[in-house]
Amino acid sequence: MEARVTEIAGETDLEKGLQKGIDAKDSVGGIIECRVNGLPLGLGEPHFDSVESLIAHAMFSIPAVKGVEFGSGFAAAKMFGSQHNDAIENMDGKTTTNHAGGIVGGITNGNELVFRIAVKPTASTPKQQHSLNWETGQTEDFFSVKGRHDLCVALRAPVIVEAATAIVLADLMMQEQKFPA
Repeated sequence: MEARVTEIAGETDLEKGLQKGIDAKDSVGGIIECRVNGLPLGLGEPHFDSVESLIAHAMFSIPAVKGVEFGSGFAAAKMFGSQHNDAIENMDGKTTTNHAGGIVGGITNGNELVFRIAVKPTASTPKQQHSLNWETGQTEDFFSVKGRHDLCVALRAPVIVEAATAIVLADLMMQEQKFPA
């Protein structure tokens, strides 16, 4: 299993993305991708306990996570079904593509599990903000966070993504009695 930051502030060059935040004196968000190999076939349920729903539940428990996508994710909405379908190559369930991200019908299919999460920029930023003053009832420019703050909290999250994913997958494997006695 490996989770890593793949994008910061819309840039695949992470340093360039961080520099955008520094130059703007603001915080930036990021994308984290997690990949898991070696999962057995058949983990999960087709409805309430699908692998996607359980992992998404765990990911949304991480502060600042605002989105989760599996396999081709949102790009699948732009594809034809014939493009998105993963043709099966062999009896082990190996497919020529992995648009499904290793999960079909809520159940692992033996391919690499692939998902991404979107992490929002932190609200604490040195940039002055415009908001409501509760005492006056008027909106005004008045607050900015002084001192030390995180430019991009996505940089801290890959290890948390790995740990949360491991918990979900271990739970699924115990349910299916996939661990040796």
